[in-house]
Amino acid sequence: MNQAPLINQSLLRRTVIEIANLPDDDLAILLDVVAFLKQQRSAVTPSEIRRAARQRDQLVAQFRQVGSSIQSQVIASDTAVEGDWEGD
Repeated sequence: MNQAPLINQSLLRRTVIEIANLPDDDLAILLDVVAFLKQQRSAVTPSEIRRAARQRDQLVAQFRQVGSSIQSQVIASDTAVEGDWEGD
């Protein structure tokens, strides 16, 4: 169902006038903002949240497994470095 009749007509007119007066660069930014707002308003179902949480948990488990495997390999090859990694 179209929501146009529910919108305050005065506010809609004012918005259209303001948008019509924007420079082209600002119109591109405005479209990005509108896309962001649409994304924020999209409904996320509980099942989608649970699925994302399961995927995250699986990735964490895989990451830990790979880290443990690497640690075992470097200890076995006697190339392990003691202490924390300080970075480059």
